[in-house]
Amino acid sequence: MKDPATAAPPARVEIVAIAESGLPELSRFVAEQTAASLDSVEARLRWFLLQNPAREDRTPLGWELRRPDGGLAGCLLCGPQLFRFRQSTLLLMGSSTFYVDAAHRGAGGMLFLQYSRLNAKWPLFGDSTNVESAGLWKARGASPIPNADHELLGVLEWKPLLEEILIRRGMNPGVSRGTSWLSSPFASVYKRLLFSHSESADLILLESAEQVLDLPIHGPPEFLTGARDGAYVHWRYFIRDKMAEVLAFRSAKSSDPILVTVNQRPRGYRGHIRPLNVLDVYPPPKPDVYRLIAGALAERYRGLADVIVFRGQNPACQTALCQIGFMRRPFDVPCAWTLDKSHLLPSADWYLVPADGDWIL
Repeated sequence: MKDPATAAPPARVEIVAIAESGLPELSRFVAEQTAASLDSVEARLRWFLLQNPAREDRTPLGWELRRPDGGLAGCLLCGPQLFRFRQSTLLLMGSSTFYVDAAHRGAGGMLFLQYSRLNAKWPLFGDSTNVESAGLWKARGASPIPNADHELLGVLEWKPLLEEILIRRGMNPGVSRGTSWLSSPFASVYKRLLFSHSESADLILLESAEQVLDLPIHGPPEFLTGARDGAYVHWRYFIRDKMAEVLAFRSAKSSDPILVTVNQRPRGYRGHIRPLNVLDVYPPPKPDVYRLIAGALAERYRGLADVIVFRGQNPACQTALCQIGFMRRPFDVPCAWTLDKSHLLPSADWYLVPADGDWIL
């Protein structure tokens, strides 16, 4: 099988820039590729492309592949985002919604090459990379972003998770939803989360971007991280995502409140798993504080979520969460990559979180 980065594209496929007026057609193509409803896709694309506060006149929306008859055969969208390092703020160009129809799959390398040329102006990053697109990043000389190779799962309700395990191992869906899951050979993976209740911790719901700006979290970072300014926070959490919540975590072990943001997206073969995705924890706390945050989340969302999901954790925080029963699930390839051939990034020390880019939208 040929490397996707070098496979010859079908003849006469043309790359054209995405225009705002073409969003309805683009939405129909993405809806077909993802089996999602057209209304939900178009709403997401208008939010992601047109309402993005980092959008500028010079930033492209992305590109499409056009067949000889003019029909859409593929797309790759651009998602600009502001990042900070110490006193500097810089724009990075993220990649998103990379789809090519089956008949023109080899032309995906053409789209990615067009996107990669933006590296002359901006550092590039993507954090929803699969095995195939990771090959394209690697072929262009990109590097994986640290700690983007796993997720940590803290199970609150085991039954839907074990059903998923059984289905993946080939058991009949009707049987897997029955009581036999308790005696199945896969029940040995069962772990109970162990939280300490000896230390007080609290999560306070924040209802506006202005309340986030009041938190003492906006000092100059000593690592490369997303800018959590008012415009970004309002756009990311308070416009479209009805399942997102923005919280302030307080405990005796952290002198200042910590921003914690979450959302929920169904998982599983029939959407039966209710995950609580931890999108951001900022400033990054010490590992023992992560355990307290996990415990506070479990208390707040018990009965509403089946599993708590952390991503992007450094080794010390991975160890701390695994000590209380979280399980580490490795990805086939790192989900996040960066391309910086022009050496525009001021630091290689990243603190990338799932709220960045389109990792968990």
